[in-house]
Amino acid sequence: MNHDKLDTIVKIAACVCGKDGVISQVEEKMMYDIVTEFFPDYSPKHFDSVLDTFFDESSQIEAYLEQVIDIEAQTFCVKLCHKSASADGLDVKENIALNKVKAVFGVAS
Repeated sequence: MNHDKLDTIVKIAACVCGKDGVISQVEEKMMYDIVTEFFPDYSPKHFDSVLDTFFDESSQIEAYLEQVIDIEAQTFCVKLCHKSASADGLDVKENIALNKVKAVFGVAS
């Protein structure tokens, strides 16, 4: 998977994790750990840069979701969203956002 696609997936996970009003350090660490488990060349500096860009953008989750079209990327995205948002307890708003991701990608809940 190329870094541009992975960057978009990280931004989707940030959208889900941030639905409760904050992306906790626990969620952020989980996101990074999962990404680097599968893509070890994804550096901490690049990850931080992607999150900084995410906070500077005003894009909605739908704009990011429409960029992830292949099944492998969608599957990884759902896993990343679920595990990172659950890292500090899955809030109701985060769960709603996670279910939206699954619905857009056609994944059963």
